[in-house]
Amino acid sequence: MIKFLILFLMFSVKAFAVDSVKVESKIYTAPFSDEYRTDTAQYKLPVITGGADANILARLNSYLATDSLLFDNIDTVIANYALCGCGTVGADYNVLYNKNSVLSISVHIETMGAYPDEYYKDVNLNLTTGSRILISHLIKKSKMPELAAELDKIVQKRIKAKVKEEQIGEEDALQFFEGKKFSTDNLEDFAFTDKGVMFYYNFNLPHVLKALSPDEDILMKWEEIEDYAREGSLLQKIIDKQ
Repeated sequence: MIKFLILFLMFSVKAFAVDSVKVESKIYTAPFSDEYRTDTAQYKLPVITGGADANILARLNSYLATDSLLFDNIDTVIANYALCGCGTVGADYNVLYNKNSVLSISVHIETMGAYPDEYYKDVNLNLTTGSRILISHLIKKSKMPELAAELDKIVQKRIKAKVKEEQIGEEDALQFFEGKKFSTDNLEDFAFTDKGVMFYYNFNLPHVLKALSPDEDILMKWEEIEDYAREGSLLQKIIDKQ
C-alpha cells in the first residue's frame, strides 16, 4: 500500500509539472487618419493557449493582459491612437525561453509623443505554479549586491568604450553618464535565454543622445551565474541540467 502511494505521488508530481507551453499571437489593429496621413497601428501580443491546466493558464495569462503589458487596456490604447495617432503605436514580442518550467517573453513596445520612443517589457513565468518569477526567487539575497557589482563593472566598461569610440569630451561624458550605475534595483530587469540569464540596463539617455547609448543587454552565462543561484531554485535546476 505504501509503495503504491509513493508511486502515485511521484506520478502526480510529474503530471502537474509543466515543462513548456503553447504560445500564440493575438493581433489588434487601430486605424488613424487625418489630413496629413492615414495609418494603422498593430499590436501583436502573446497568449498562452495550451500546455497547462485551465487554472494555471488563467494565472499565466493574467500577467500577459494588455493592461499589464501596455499599462492600459487595449480599448483605451486603440481609442487614443485613433484620436491622435500617438501614445502606444505598436507592439510585438519574442519568446526567449520556453522550457524547464520557465517562460520568458520580451515585449517590444513603440510609443509616440513629442518624439518616437521604444522600450521592452520582460515577463518571466513559472509554468508549474502560474506565478511570476522574481529575481529574489533565483538569487541568494546575500549575493545580490555582489552580482550587481559584477554587472556594473560591465556597464562602466561599456561607458568608457563608448566615450572613446564617439570621442566624447570629458565634461560631456560626465554630464551624459553621471550616476549611471547598475544597482540591485536593476536586477529585476532580466530574462532567461538558452545561454544564460540576460540582464538589462537602461541608460535612459534623452532622445537626441540615444545614439550614444552603449549596449544595454548583459548576458550572464549559466556557469557565470551559478555561484549566485539559490539552492533548489528554478535557476539552480536549469544550471544542473547544463
